Amino acid sequence: MFVGHFAIAFLLGYLFPGVPLWAALVGVSFPDLLWAVFVPLGLEDLEVDPNNPLQSSLRFTKLPYSHSLVITNVMSFAVGGAIAVALGNPVVALVFVLASASHWALDLVVHIKDIPILGFDGDRKLGLGLWRWGKVAFFVELLFYVAFAVAFLSGAAAIYAIVVGTVFHLLNANTFFGFTKKNTFRTANQYALAVGLLFPAMIVILGLVA
Repeated sequence: MFVGHFAIAFLLGYLFPGVPLWAALVGVSFPDLLWAVFVPLGLEDLEVDPNNPLQSSLRFTKLPYSHSLVITNVMSFAVGGAIAVALGNPVVALVFVLASASHWALDLVVHIKDIPILGFDGDRKLGLGLWRWGKVAFFVELLFYVAFAVAFLSGAAAIYAIVVGTVFHLLNANTFFGFTKKNTFRTANQYALAVGLLFPAMIVILGLVA
């Protein structure tokens, strides 16, 4: 999941108006930002099928730190706490942890039994596997994002966020529909680079909503 994660940032921004929206935007992105760093470092891994562009073909064989419910959110508490101290607002830590935890919950819906709970070797892996139905997953994620934008942002901000989110979602459309026979990305590091560019870009552009 990509743009769908940012829907939760809109909700958190609505529930906690005293917290800068950018903190929630970074929080919902936190696990994938970690992943984009940990893969090139060899701490986590992804098996890519060069002949299949669909997200259902990806095999996240090692995700102990960036996408586990426990270890990831311990790290998110540390980072959120540091931001809270810097801003002088303890509520920021709560929002950051909730945002990071929401990433795990949403990935649980789309991933195919590769999301760990604790993050240790031999940990049970979960995933409901919505990615198996790529076309359905594409529209479910987009509608989820649009619904939250409409519900929790003001009129002009909602329109802006919907346009931005739709454009970024369309950039990712090949992974849902398989327009190409070959995978655009050939290696795990290439995927990590794309994630490491797209999430910060979305954070910056959506940050203009505030």
